[in-house]
Amino acid sequence: MWIAVVLLLVFTTLLSMASLWLWRQQAAGSGEPVHHAAPRKTAWRHHANA
Repeated sequence: MWIAVVLLLVFTTLLSMASLWLWRQQAAGSGEPVHHAAPRKTAWRHHANA
């Protein structure tokens, strides 16, 4: 029984620390635009224009 209580406390602590860290990350970078993907380049044309 005590092992289950200790594990519950450990996982609750880890969850609260992760949610606090994510909340701080969101608050710190909320004013900047985020660019996750690489810029798209124009595709090569394989067909001749009619």
